[in-house]
Amino acid sequence: MPGGGLSRGLRARLFLVPIVVAFALFFSFTSVGGVARAADDACFSGQLVSARVTASVRMTHSGEDYTKAEGRLSVTVPRSWRLSEALLLNGDTERYRSAMRCLLREVDDPFPYRDTEGRPRPPRITVQKKWVSVEQRVTTWVNNRQQHDFGVWRMTEGKRLWTLELLPPQALSRSWWQRVSVDLGGRPARRVSPAPTTGSDAMLVWIGKTADGSRPTLKVGGARTAKKAGGAPPAVRITLQPPAAKALATWWNEDPGYLVYPAAWLPWDLLVLALLLFVVRALRRDPGASPPGRAERRTVRNLRNFGCLMFALTVVCYFDDPLLAHLANDSTAVFWTDRHRVALHLALTLATGLCLCAFGRPGRMAVAAVTAAASYVTVVVLRPGWLTLPGQLVLNWDDDQVEPFREAGGMYTYAAACACLVLIWLVGATASLLRLLRSCDAPAAVSPQGRFPHSVLGVLLLVAAAVATASLWSAENRWLQQSWLSRHAEALYEPWHVSSVFDDFRMFPSNWLDWFFGSHFWWWGPSVAIVAVLRARAVARGRAAAFPSASEELSLRLFFTVVVTPVVGIYAGVPFPLPSLLALWLAITALLAYGRKRAVLHRPLRPGHPLHKEIRESSRRRLHRNARRHRELHAQLRRLEQGQQDGDRARIEQELDRLHRLPYPSQSGPSWVRLPSGVGPVELALAWGPRATWWGNARRAAYFAALFALPADVVSLWAEQLRGSLWNDTFTQPFGFAELMASVITDEVTWVGAGFMLGALWRVLPGRRGPVRAIALSLVYTAPVLVQWIGTEIVDQSFSTWALNLSLTLLVLTLTAVAMDIDTFRWEGHYWPNKAGLLLSVYQWRTASVQLAFLIAQFVALVSIWQQLKGGEPMVLIQHDPSDVSGGGGSSSSP
Repeated sequence: MPGGGLSRGLRARLFLVPIVVAFALFFSFTSVGGVARAADDACFSGQLVSARVTASVRMTHSGEDYTKAEGRLSVTVPRSWRLSEALLLNGDTERYRSAMRCLLREVDDPFPYRDTEGRPRPPRITVQKKWVSVEQRVTTWVNNRQQHDFGVWRMTEGKRLWTLELLPPQALSRSWWQRVSVDLGGRPARRVSPAPTTGSDAMLVWIGKTADGSRPTLKVGGARTAKKAGGAPPAVRITLQPPAAKALATWWNEDPGYLVYPAAWLPWDLLVLALLLFVVRALRRDPGASPPGRAERRTVRNLRNFGCLMFALTVVCYFDDPLLAHLANDSTAVFWTDRHRVALHLALTLATGLCLCAFGRPGRMAVAAVTAAASYVTVVVLRPGWLTLPGQLVLNWDDDQVEPFREAGGMYTYAAACACLVLIWLVGATASLLRLLRSCDAPAAVSPQGRFPHSVLGVLLLVAAAVATASLWSAENRWLQQSWLSRHAEALYEPWHVSSVFDDFRMFPSNWLDWFFGSHFWWWGPSVAIVAVLRARAVARGRAAAFPSASEELSLRLFFTVVVTPVVGIYAGVPFPLPSLLALWLAITALLAYGRKRAVLHRPLRPGHPLHKEIRESSRRRLHRNARRHRELHAQLRRLEQGQQDGDRARIEQELDRLHRLPYPSQSGPSWVRLPSGVGPVELALAWGPRATWWGNARRAAYFAALFALPADVVSLWAEQLRGSLWNDTFTQPFGFAELMASVITDEVTWVGAGFMLGALWRVLPGRRGPVRAIALSLVYTAPVLVQWIGTEIVDQSFSTWALNLSLTLLVLTLTAVAMDIDTFRWEGHYWPNKAGLLLSVYQWRTASVQLAFLIAQFVALVSIWQQLKGGEPMVLIQHDPSDVSGGGGSSSSP
């Protein structure tokens, strides 16, 4: 039937309709999915298939305080990549950060944050004809057991085993990873996955293959070639066992290890306090004058009180932050730690600063400034909301208080509170030092307290404001360094930025106490107190004080221990300073005992009668005349031997023999006794020194040391603060620029103290010439450093810059000793065209050549150490303080 044919055609069409619709829907969804994936792939990963990647990490255990891991990543992308041109832009641009995130981080993380990654410089970009290369170098120091992310690597630390993983960026997951190498620092791994392609037990190498298992010949722009070029990167995972000392060093920065660290320092401070109290007792039993004057009694009392105050502040400085962090981690006092930890730090720093002010008793204007500053800090502690600060001084990025805090300038409000704390501490420290200094000079009936120069107060105000401002600026710099690839256009970026910077900066009170007091002032104050006591006693004894008494010698030992001796004794991350202190005490005791036997003035003129009992200040002019005549006669003898003049040799020798004798009283009348062997008129004059008393010699030597230490300060500043990446680190440290000035002051005071000690013991130290006395004192300085060197060799850690420090100390003391010898014969200065001629005359030609060779050898050693330090890279710890529970590693603190 015709109707049946039509029915079959209709049925055929109806059968084709669902097939066509199905195909249409399939291609539609496929197209939409492809567009969606292209929209989500902001890195255009398909164009990075032909990119070439090499990654390496090198671990260093030997000769370091902590294990050092250096990562290097090199990515070569085709210029056809859509973001390749953005790599050439400034680092502050969003396009640059987006391109770098694709190559260095995970694409889906708009807020990458790393506080365990150090970058010595920005990534280096190299442009070629068809390629753009990016090279990044990163460093991390494994000084705690938090997770360390650096570059494309992740280090996870356990108690004894560490795990190293390769974390390739998602955008490079299909690129050609040509080579991945891991240098384990000479220690074979415990487990390795997957098996390396080549290498050795401590040097593992994986050679990348393409998708088809071969090494491709890349051709930019070829779609087929690009698809075959990429290959999955190796899923490198290595378990290693670091040296026991390096693994142990990470524990001291964890809970409860960071409580052990200050507890290990405490015995050293207890011994110093016990020694100080013993010195105070000895000074009271052996006064400089009988009866002791008010100035002497006042200075001794100040030494005792200030020493006890310093010990109390030391205990607070040691345990304030670690103890609060331990209580927070242990959930023992959550309310007082988590909610009020910053307020407690503010209160402790305020209280300790006020204690210093109470001891110093500044003037009325300074008291008014301190009262105003303390009131402001009290308001911040008790009622932070009055000043638009967040409650409990905690600001979270998702908190509603972030925007009001930012608009009201809360960051600057808190910075003002920090400046007030600094002002209180600086006023207290300055007033205390002034009180200690004035106590030995003030008239008996007038109190030396209560005077504070207004000009000094103005300077302290400026310094306090500068320190707080610089610390806030450094917190911003740390944020920029740790979050340099964050997406600034995100809505959550600004709240995250403000809260993170404040979270870092709010720990300023604790950091200030640790830095200013814990690093510097704890020994600045006692050193001034000891000098004040010695000066008061020297004034009381007058010109009769040719040698320090037994109690004064004990005070000098304490001075040398507190001021001059290097604080060493940290092994595998834990302090153990008692062996170094014992070595110092034994060395200085042995030196003084040897000096009492072999020093020029302690040599016996007759049995039981040393030379210093027969020499007085009144006979110094006669000693100088004899020494000059002795040099003239020796010069005549040399000319006679060389045939340059004629003369009576017997007469010259007879006169020389007379000069080698001293008058000695006896029952039958004065007789002439020959000087001990090796001692002549020149040696006697040099042994007495340029001044009448030991205190005068000490002050003169300190003056010379202050001059010679200035160039040494510059060298030490370069080695400790400016060398390599240390200068860049200055911009990210809370007290970076303040530390530059403080380190110069510390070095200067240390070397001035060494010179003071050299002059005070000038007549006791062995040696006939000044440089020999300098060597003797330098050996005492070296004793604790030698113990440190033995310990570092045992645990295989860094010796730091101690070799340079020892060389500079010896050089400063040697030059100071030479200047003291010249100054001894200063009254002959107008007879010579320059000081060098006088020096050659005093030392004689043969001895002068030896001293000159000794100085040249010191300069050569100093230059050699300088060259070695120039080639080495200093250690920069970039991680947060582990006791700061507010921070975290990796990206845990990002939104």
